[in-house]
Amino acid sequence: MKILFILSVLFTSTILNGQQTIDNQRLALDDSLNIAVFQIQDSVFSNDRNLTWKGLPLKLSGQDSVMTATINNKTYKAYNTTLPLITIDAPNGIVNEPKRMSSIHYADSSQALTSFAGIELRGSSSQFFPKKTYDINFHEDSAGAKNRDLQFGSMRKDDDWILDGLYNEPLRLRSYISLALWKKIHKPAYLDKEPKAQSGVETHFCEVFVNGHYKGIYLLSEQVDRKLLKLAKEDSTGVRGELFQGSSYDGAVTFDSIPPKKNFMRRWGGYDIEYPYPSNIPWDNLYPFTQVVVNGDKTAFAKAVKEQLQLDNIIDYFLFVNAVRAPDNLGKNIYLARYDRNEPYFYVPWDLDGTFGTVFSGKRVNKTTDFLTNGLLRRLLTENPEDFIARFKERWTALRNTTLQTEFLVEWQEKEYHNLIESGAYEREQSAWTSFNCEKEQLDYMTQWTKKRLEFLDTYIADLVPKTD
Repeated sequence: MKILFILSVLFTSTILNGQQTIDNQRLALDDSLNIAVFQIQDSVFSNDRNLTWKGLPLKLSGQDSVMTATINNKTYKAYNTTLPLITIDAPNGIVNEPKRMSSIHYADSSQALTSFAGIELRGSSSQFFPKKTYDINFHEDSAGAKNRDLQFGSMRKDDDWILDGLYNEPLRLRSYISLALWKKIHKPAYLDKEPKAQSGVETHFCEVFVNGHYKGIYLLSEQVDRKLLKLAKEDSTGVRGELFQGSSYDGAVTFDSIPPKKNFMRRWGGYDIEYPYPSNIPWDNLYPFTQVVVNGDKTAFAKAVKEQLQLDNIIDYFLFVNAVRAPDNLGKNIYLARYDRNEPYFYVPWDLDGTFGTVFSGKRVNKTTDFLTNGLLRRLLTENPEDFIARFKERWTALRNTTLQTEFLVEWQEKEYHNLIESGAYEREQSAWTSFNCEKEQLDYMTQWTKKRLEFLDTYIADLVPKTD
């Protein structure tokens, strides 16, 4: 009984009639695949343990890698995941818009909870994938009148979350590593004013069930928003912090053209206004800046770079997108923000699925010897304001000795791959999506591509020189 008591504390479960009861959030079943996935500590899995779940008798047999769970005389292949487990009950289905009310169960090694949530499909091209990505808002009750802030692991406390299906990522690793790499490379320039500001989102791997069907490996992700970046709130004095999302390649986002400004419209030049909204006033700031970058003379451009660009951020961003080779993140799939009025603009990366030798579709593009630019970077390299090229080269050297060391990146890729292999998550992913391939050749391609890419950039960046008039 003493052992059972300890287990009940560890698993936040209870003892009924001398029998351990597993919380509803910590077990999910898929009758079509005939699998049961648990989120509890390994020590519960001893031979022939009798448990209860939702008032039903549950018998676990076997050890660790080979287990069965018998419930109501039906036997399932049982897995104990080390990843957070998310189970979504959406009785009205999940559509593109609007969000429909659901019940979401969550469990990790330290907590288990259930909450009401509105859920809808997320993304554009990703909506055509068999494995969907979801946008979730947690609520206090089924009416959805009040949002509910929740915290998962080390991520921020919030009501608004993303479950990224990763279907187009060959090893389900690229977004996770790329987003985490950016946060290692760059910190916000205004941390002295906002010590809790983040340079990008944090993500955690998890496993997801939807309406009784196992959907596989997902990334639970924070949202890029005012709260994450700690941008100054709009007040009685007017617009302060600004946030724009690059949603399409319509000229302004890549600083290649300057479309006519459309007042009272949320979209302009490939940007969507994310904060403050609804408002067209931010176009009055972003439009003239873009105009100078695209059409201004050399003096005006140099002045704009000095006063309106957080240049260390711009350097970090373009070194980063070249290191991971993210060709779809040069205008689209990018956020442009400013902390407060009269503060400089800076970049925040997003949607980094097409990296490390693949593109957004998941197709391999084994290209290691190109250099990614947009209109802004091309002009910075051509005109060299604020000694841009020397700073660019110096920062690359510093990163290559720290965060962008070849050995560090390769070992990181290998570590995450083996974690998902050893946890059994890849095996379960393949049971749900038979086209998924986690053969080691996939990892070898990724690591060899990384080595060649960094080697090329070492030479290319070292050879950059200012152009003479």
